[in-house]
Amino acid sequence: MDNSEIRKLLHDLSNALNAAKINAYLLRRMHGETLDKETVDGLDSSLYDAEKLVADFHRRVHAEVAAAAASAPVTP
Repeated sequence: MDNSEIRKLLHDLSNALNAAKINAYLLRRMHGETLDKETVDGLDSSLYDAEKLVADFHRRVHAEVAAAAASAPVTP
């Protein structure tokens, strides 16, 4: 995985987490104890996007490490 791919992933993750933070803030400020479905759905969606980005990143890094280990020469 090259630097541009890692930077893009971190940028996307930052955006998703910021969206979750904004939605959580709006939920608390605007609705207090009364939950608005649209706000909760926005929060859930933001957190799901962040979780998906982390899972995809983990999968890609694991695949690259496994490929590097498989292609590494074995010395006795």
